[in-house]
Amino acid sequence: MIVCGLTLRIENAQARILHSDEAVQAYQLWELMEAGEYRYDPEDKHGPLLYYFTAALNKGLGIESSELDRITLRLLPMIASVGLLLFLLALMRATSLTTLLGSAFVALSPLPVIYGAYFVQEALFVLIGFFLLYSYFNFWDRQTAIRAAIVGLWTGVFFATKETAIIHVAGIALTVLIAFPPSRILDSWRSAARFPNLAAGFGSFALIWIFFYSGGFKDFGQLGDSFKAFINYAERSQGAGHEKPFFYYLSIMWPHTAEGVRWGEALFLFLSFAGLIAALADRRSLDPRLQIGIVYGYICLLLYSIIPYKTPWLILTSYVSLALAAGYAVRFLLVRYTNGWIRVLVSGVFLYCLYGQYELTKLTNRYAADARNPYIYQHTSPQFQKLVDRIADLEALDPENRLSIAVGGDDNAWPLPWFLRDNATVGYWANLSETPALDIVVGPAGTLPAALSSTHIAEYHGLRENVLLECWIRNELWEAFMETR
Repeated sequence: MIVCGLTLRIENAQARILHSDEAVQAYQLWELMEAGEYRYDPEDKHGPLLYYFTAALNKGLGIESSELDRITLRLLPMIASVGLLLFLLALMRATSLTTLLGSAFVALSPLPVIYGAYFVQEALFVLIGFFLLYSYFNFWDRQTAIRAAIVGLWTGVFFATKETAIIHVAGIALTVLIAFPPSRILDSWRSAARFPNLAAGFGSFALIWIFFYSGGFKDFGQLGDSFKAFINYAERSQGAGHEKPFFYYLSIMWPHTAEGVRWGEALFLFLSFAGLIAALADRRSLDPRLQIGIVYGYICLLLYSIIPYKTPWLILTSYVSLALAAGYAVRFLLVRYTNGWIRVLVSGVFLYCLYGQYELTKLTNRYAADARNPYIYQHTSPQFQKLVDRIADLEALDPENRLSIAVGGDDNAWPLPWFLRDNATVGYWANLSETPALDIVVGPAGTLPAALSSTHIAEYHGLRENVLLECWIRNELWEAFMETR
């Protein structure tokens, strides 16, 4: 199961050019590996943990910054994704069959496969979130200073990964409240409020926070920025161009057809919500560790559905809980009904559903960067690679002299800056009307100066769905290039 899940993730990583968000993260990593320093930006970046961990992994594997590609960049998320599978399987000692079946869904289903091979924070974020969930549960089960310190550590690491940790911490708190009787919660609060527990928890949390947001105790000025980020992201949560309706996340998985390609996980959704109902109805006899693993993701799904800002990778945590609930639904039926034919039928439904998830994942790998794939969001078009190749071919005409390149537009045509990171003669412009007539000028179609038409020849390249780039190449450079063809 783990080998198959890892293979699917590697296939998906190989099939996809970098998303613009991945390229932004990759650029931060590259700067860290090149200069050994990292500066947190509260405006449009996430926490530093992904970059530090990936840089450490690359150093351990002997990977240089010049060797970063779509596989080496995505190696840490793939490791985190496999780590989550191992963590879920480690719970088998208490919840056995349910976590085994749920882990199979996580290993083979499309959304965990895609975002388990995406160079963004999500795969690492989900793994740490489940670590925090169970450390929080263990602390409330029996309060000790050591357990409080572990909770503080994972909370600090969680926030150092991504600012949306505040949503998940709220979800974790609600989950634990559901798992314990009110009377026990009150007793736990009294014990938790003891000074040794408070000191251990807040002390380890503060240590982690300060370490990562000060660049390893080097620049304490960044600590203020780490708090500003919550104001910025609270504003962005209202949509910022990514507004989606309440049921957007479920609509991704509901059966539908996109330009002739059929998608959908109806049976998986049915098992998941049936498992949630069974888990809540059977809560007295259900192992609380399994209960919180199921409820946690559904609470997060509700919270993210309420927030106007939506992207598919935000429900990766929820998908894991849906998988556990689906596994519990199958296990519940197998235990409840002892008739052999019913057990055969239930087993057949599970295998049919799991095979359907696997086939759907193979389909997402086939359409890994295609706009018809509902699991990806504003992904870079495969056609974009032609622009990268064109610039490389033009630069190869005279390797000793780097071409002067201007890239314009509000987002600077990401992921293009990642592919031009070694070129010191690249300039980035917000206002394309002020862009100088350099060797190559790239920007959104229809926004480049008309005067370029007398000195340059234009090519058109797809960036992502409904976004077209113009690439203006100086006439003399184009003619020299055509002589090589």
